[in-house]
Amino acid sequence: MQPNHHPFEFHGKAGEFFKIWIVNILLSIITLGIYSAWAKVRTRRYFYNNTYLMNAPFDYLADPVKILKGRLLVLAFVIIYVAIAALFPEAEAVLILLFIPVFPWVIIKALKFNWYNSAYRNILFHFNADYLKALWVFIGLPILIAFTFGLAYPYFVKARKQFVIDNSAYGTSRFEITATTNQFYAVYGKALLILLATLLTVAGFSYALWQGIGLTDGSINPALPAILLLLFYPFLMLVYGYVYTQITNLSINHTFLPHIQFESRLETGKICWLYFTNALAIIVSLGLLIPWAKIRMARYRIACLSLNSTGDLDQFISAEAEQAEGIGEEVGDFLDIDIGL
Repeated sequence: MQPNHHPFEFHGKAGEFFKIWIVNILLSIITLGIYSAWAKVRTRRYFYNNTYLMNAPFDYLADPVKILKGRLLVLAFVIIYVAIAALFPEAEAVLILLFIPVFPWVIIKALKFNWYNSAYRNILFHFNADYLKALWVFIGLPILIAFTFGLAYPYFVKARKQFVIDNSAYGTSRFEITATTNQFYAVYGKALLILLATLLTVAGFSYALWQGIGLTDGSINPALPAILLLLFYPFLMLVYGYVYTQITNLSINHTFLPHIQFESRLETGKICWLYFTNALAIIVSLGLLIPWAKIRMARYRIACLSLNSTGDLDQFISAEAEQAEGIGEEVGDFLDIDIGL
């Protein structure tokens, strides 16, 4: 059977989002940060509501009051930590050790909050994960990375992606990722080759520039480091853009729901161009073009996203709606923390 192709669409506009963005900033300043919880909900809801699949938008359902309570709780812990560390410096290491086993729990709660407040066609997303698995992925693997001098990093990235995707669900249907560890190592291996080629190129330029603009006594011209930094930055952006696009495509293209496969077609060159021009526009405009840059990036990323279904997607969604009615999850007890996964 020929799969049905369903592209995602983004309808957000820079002018509309600028109004939300500037009001969010002003009110957050006036209220000494209290309004930032409402600002986050307004921002995320705008992007969700302007992301469409089969002519239906996504929705973000979080309560700003609950977000504010979570932030105040985190702030209270930070104040307590700073106070204890200032009064009893010898206890600081103990506090850090006590926080380590709490960190995986915080990640699980943050992912739950984000998923349970996300919906499509009135069906909530869900997240349920085992604490010990989170402890291994977010505490054990970083330790392994240190002991292997970074060689375990691709495995950590794969495990992190798998932890998030395999423990997520749309209604009652669980997501699944089938990408292998070798595929992640292949991406970082190629990125390493690009980085080595970059270093060799910059080294060649360095020698040529030193010969051309070096001082007569053989010392280094003070302008040389700045010139080399300007030369190195585009190459570094290329490496970052390559890793981002390839890891994103790899993860999404190997993610499945029952009868559904997701597809991502990000291109390294276009992502790098967006990064560069967005950064330039933000600098030149003294930050006023941040909304334009965010809309521009979201439009490209979502335009590259689609799903292929081997059955009737409407029937699948209807079935999920019927089955998900009895889940009855309580949404209000989760933390809202950006963890960048």
